[in-house]
Amino acid sequence: MTTRLLGILLLSIAPLKAKPQALLPAETDVLRTVDRFFSAMTARDSASMASTMVSGGTLHVVALDGTKSVQSISFKDYLTRLAGGAERLVERYWDAHVSIDGPIAVTTMPYDFHIDGRFSHCGIDVFTLALGPEGWRIASVAYTRQTEGCPACPLGPLKDD
Repeated sequence: MTTRLLGILLLSIAPLKAKPQALLPAETDVLRTVDRFFSAMTARDSASMASTMVSGGTLHVVALDGTKSVQSISFKDYLTRLAGGAERLVERYWDAHVSIDGPIAVTTMPYDFHIDGRFSHCGIDVFTLALGPEGWRIASVAYTRQTEGCPACPLGPLKDD
């Protein structure tokens, strides 16, 4: 009898845990900026990407290849590289977590990255954003990069556009 009641209780709680939490409007605005960043990357549109960033910001990558090397690049240099490339870049994220404290926001999310339709790597993205007169802008990006041992993406296979 006790086992049966415990089973019923667990089944009644499970749906509560499975439901995604609704985002607040400000959290949606933060993720909209991140989405614009990735859309601009895929389009290799450095002007659109620049509109999502603060000037003077930086990107930092931690390679998880055993060396845990850290590389940094300014947004300015990244935009130059982006404009000069020809490969199609697609980054997808899921399970984003957004934390906002006044005019500062941080969002973290797992991601996978594809070059010309082929899987390249996965990791965790961390975006720091600042709220200014033009809305949320990315102040810094830090991410891990690993090529092996990546979890299956819940978004399924990459779709051709």
